[in-house]
Amino acid sequence: MAGSHPTATTTPLAGKRVLITRAAHQVANFERLLQQQGASSVAVPVIEIIAPDCWQPLDRALTQLSQYRYVILTSVNAVQAVYQRLKHLGIVDQLTGAEPSSVQWVCVGPKTAQALQRLGRDTDLQPQQYRAEAVVDLLCQQGVEGAKVLYPRAQLARELIPTELTAAGAQVDDPIAYQTVPAARGGEQLRQLLTQHHVDVVTFTSSSSVENFVTLLGDDAATLTQSVVLASIGPLTTATAQRLGLHIDVEPQDYTLDGMVAALLDFYR
Repeated sequence: MAGSHPTATTTPLAGKRVLITRAAHQVANFERLLQQQGASSVAVPVIEIIAPDCWQPLDRALTQLSQYRYVILTSVNAVQAVYQRLKHLGIVDQLTGAEPSSVQWVCVGPKTAQALQRLGRDTDLQPQQYRAEAVVDLLCQQGVEGAKVLYPRAQLARELIPTELTAAGAQVDDPIAYQTVPAARGGEQLRQLLTQHHVDVVTFTSSSSVENFVTLLGDDAATLTQSVVLASIGPLTTATAQRLGLHIDVEPQDYTLDGMVAALLDFYR
């Protein structure tokens, strides 16, 4: 019918089967986005998100939250970790309270900002690009000399934010809020899906997902993925894949799941 919108069965992704490698608790949203475009998905989580070895550094920082000018949150996992610890410490009202606060909450990416908003707190500052360099640029424009900055981070996060902000005169505390570790199993399932050509696309949403995918498959990773489309969420993930011998066919301009689905639609169009 003229003027009608394409349905899920008529999109370029209709009938494609997409492999999701992200942590199990992060799969559902991605599956839904793919289903809306007529694609099916299979999830083989290659990473798990776990607690840090010790909560003490993060807890100590959170009990002194009012002393910080900025709190930087670069992922939904960081938002959730901070919220859970504030709750555990009995001071969650420091995040959700109606009282005005001098602390400015900085979120990287719309999903991180949405996660914070769902907990009752709006984001004060958000860089236009969803990467560490943009956070540093934004805060340096605001002025960070002499400012105390809290950056609850993943254990394997790049050192760029603390290093650059310290160089700009900030005092940065960067306690570990969570760890990303390789999934214990999944290698056999991955190998089967790829050798039997049961997936059309493999998606990577972090450098650690690429690294653990390659670890699970061993030396065959590049050969096994030769005939499938590999999609990466952004330049850092792409660089990791290329360093490990994988080709990347699709990379979105917006480093989000929505951006990745849009880029896949463009690729198959």
